[in-house]
Amino acid sequence: MSVTDKYGLKYNNNISNEIEKVRNDYSMSLLGNKVLIKCSGDDAENFLNTQFTNDIKNLQDIQPQLSGYCNPKGRLMSVFYIFQLDGAYYIYTTLDTKNILLEKLNMYKMMSKINFEVLDNILIGISNAPEKNNPYDTEELEEKNAIKHKNSIIFKLENNKIIVSAHLDNLNDFINTDEINILGYKSWDYLDIENLVPFISEMHIESFTPQMISLDNLNGVSFTKGCYPGQEIVARTHYLGASKKALFYVNIKSDHEINIDDGILKHDDKKLVGNIINITRVAESNYSCLASLRKEFVDNKLIINEGDLIENIKIAN
Repeated sequence: MSVTDKYGLKYNNNISNEIEKVRNDYSMSLLGNKVLIKCSGDDAENFLNTQFTNDIKNLQDIQPQLSGYCNPKGRLMSVFYIFQLDGAYYIYTTLDTKNILLEKLNMYKMMSKINFEVLDNILIGISNAPEKNNPYDTEELEEKNAIKHKNSIIFKLENNKIIVSAHLDNLNDFINTDEINILGYKSWDYLDIENLVPFISEMHIESFTPQMISLDNLNGVSFTKGCYPGQEIVARTHYLGASKKALFYVNIKSDHEINIDDGILKHDDKKLVGNIINITRVAESNYSCLASLRKEFVDNKLIINEGDLIENIKIAN
């Protein structure tokens, strides 16, 4: 059975089957909930470096870099990967935060020579690809982590997890439809959670500082570069060690439907101590999540919904 989300995107509701395949088998996840934005122009590097939490000038070759974009109060509007390829920069982020990201970048660019283009290619994630006979499995990709192949862009965030931006007509260049499993985007959301990537959803725009979701511990913040929106607050929090929240990986077992807007509470007094950042069902009554939790309460008994216990709490670093 398939389910349609708020964007009209369909995904397979048999999620435990999809999780098993994306972890172990040659699979393709349709990433309709992600976008790839091209940033080009003579001022691209300098301008982007004045906007993002990480140091764009320290991009190593074409290695994708985790970064964020804050408002002037140091609250994140988007979390993304950015990489450079053939003189342009590419931002890989969520469909949820695309509009505010582009709105603010266009507002601040003033007279800077930079253009932003949301690529209309299809985004797919390929996991556990066979080592042989893959047109995208080249020595160049192994070395640089981002390449162009014909009219497509291929980049790698970790070993054997490849993301392809391609026109529909070119998909056969990258997949063997007779062998590959075709999965929904929630299978790739699971991999993001397992890899501790706290992508921001629409409801959490401007809710968290980078430290509240451990973006600093995940190498997504530079404390040696120049100013960017919210930089003073982010830096002061860092040097004072003042963030009371951090990102944690948690497991929830529940017979109830768990959603991203469900708060995490202390069991004894029902005090709100955290929020779910990313969530995916991994079995009928089992969820994997990334959550922003108050560090002082992580050793307490925590619950969600009607008393379901939060289990397997691990700090993300």
